[in-house]
Amino acid sequence: MKLTPKLARISVFLLAAAGCLSQAATVTISPGMDLPAEVSSSAAGTTFLIEPGTYRLTEPIVPKTGDVFTGATACAPPKTACPAILSGSKLLTTFVKSGSYYTVSGQTQQGTTIANTHCAAGYLGCIYPEDLYFDGKPLLHVTSLSAVTTGAWYFDYSANIIYFYDNPSGHTVETSYVPDAFEGTSANNVTIEQLTIKEFATPVTCGTIGINGNPSPSSAANWTIKNNEIELNHGSAVRVNFGWKVLNNYLYENGNLGIGGGMGSISDSQPSNVVVQGNEIAFNNYAHVKAVFGAGGAKLESQQGLVFKGNYVHDNTGDGLHLDTDLLNTLVDGNTVVNNTEQGIFEEISYAATIRNNIVQGNGYIYPNNSDWLYAAQILSSESQGVNAYCNSVQVSAAGGNGIDIIAQPRSGYTSANNYFHHNTVVFLGESGYTGGANADTSDTTFFSTNKFDYNTYHLPSPSRSQFAWSKAMNGFSGFQGDGQDKHGTADTYNSITPPTVSIASPLDQATVSGTVSLTGTATDKSGVISKVELYVDWTLEATTSAPDFIFSWNTSGVAAGAHTIAMMGYGPDGLRACNAVTLNVK
Repeated sequence: MKLTPKLARISVFLLAAAGCLSQAATVTISPGMDLPAEVSSSAAGTTFLIEPGTYRLTEPIVPKTGDVFTGATACAPPKTACPAILSGSKLLTTFVKSGSYYTVSGQTQQGTTIANTHCAAGYLGCIYPEDLYFDGKPLLHVTSLSAVTTGAWYFDYSANIIYFYDNPSGHTVETSYVPDAFEGTSANNVTIEQLTIKEFATPVTCGTIGINGNPSPSSAANWTIKNNEIELNHGSAVRVNFGWKVLNNYLYENGNLGIGGGMGSISDSQPSNVVVQGNEIAFNNYAHVKAVFGAGGAKLESQQGLVFKGNYVHDNTGDGLHLDTDLLNTLVDGNTVVNNTEQGIFEEISYAATIRNNIVQGNGYIYPNNSDWLYAAQILSSESQGVNAYCNSVQVSAAGGNGIDIIAQPRSGYTSANNYFHHNTVVFLGESGYTGGANADTSDTTFFSTNKFDYNTYHLPSPSRSQFAWSKAMNGFSGFQGDGQDKHGTADTYNSITPPTVSIASPLDQATVSGTVSLTGTATDKSGVISKVELYVDWTLEATTSAPDFIFSWNTSGVAAGAHTIAMMGYGPDGLRACNAVTLNVK
């Protein structure tokens, strides 16, 4: 029978309704259930609602495409903990006293190791992914029985015996057992949220949540990891793949990194579309992997279009953020990166990064004056091209560390060129530390002509101190200007005064605009006084106001279509200034 238009519409409605009725199921997981087995036996696209409790996994979870794993209780770590806990450790309860040691036998787990040359001195056990926890704190993994003392443990892998010194009575003793929580195999569009994920025996080069194999834009792609607490895992908390969104997680006290991963050579032709935003990444690298191997807060490699935005990265043993090897068009925006032992934000052998609106303070503090060349910097470009760093608020500790630096190292196939550091506020709290540029690559004869500092403001104990590196010499600020750098910059002794802060409220970054646009925001200063706010469009001064809650009208008629940098520069009563910038796309 041929359907009339009316019957056809009814048929379409009934088919749509049938589609709604056939949506994937929700499976409620309660303590005692075998979560990996439930996932294995469920259809793709299932939502697993995980009730509060501790789930000690005996194998990794292998998701299917479209699966959602969500804690049944809402949480916002670190402010509120996530009570649905996935653990990769097993509880130890039977101990035998043997001489000075307590022992646990029958421990057959042994994961993938790395070379011990990648471990810091005194921490050679970092190569092993297994950890022993007393009351949720990892003990020092030593490599010989004779080294076992209070706070340390030894795993005799050949005899399957764990040794430790401290009396376990009254303590919770656990050992990590499962290598990862979620394996990225072929499943796409997976969501993991509102969970605590801890104590997995993740190898140093792997992620507790991560891909199992080579990166791929079509396999294990487009995962969303949000609002989780991921801690005490030996390797990285998360290792990203194409299209991953890592949002608002608390990634802390992991053995190596909070976040790691790269897209490999595929990134040369395929944007990664990775977004890391709103996370707190702290106290990582308890295993003491060497920073040069890749350790600390985050190390991300070989990607196009990475966005690292609004994260709080602090107190990691290693770099805060290390962007290493063939990254292209990276945006590092609005992060707070403080008190990491090595570089704060480190762009290495990569291209076209924008580093802006970041608060970067106290990094590299373990390196007092001139003990780590121009490394240990708050912001560092090393053998990279096209790094554009602006509107950053930088502070160098009196204990150690450096300022904002550009360096060239002999790296085959790479050069340091066209890097521009401008409109940054740099405070040196003491007499330690340097800023500027240096060239260790004697074959690079254009370094000092193709890299540039300008429009930066420096607040120092003394502007005459020889702390500005350029043209293979160290000079005071006037000598730096004499070498052609920071011709429009300033230096003064207001290093004990906090610069103002500026925030653009509207339009949002990356918005598309046309006609006359209202630009709004707020400038604040500790004194309570803002002397003026300036509007810059592509770094040309367009307007000035004395109102701290500023409103500017920007007429885009006659402005070229495409992306434009809009910056607001706020001034305190003492003349200290700081800026905030967004990119707007004129239609």
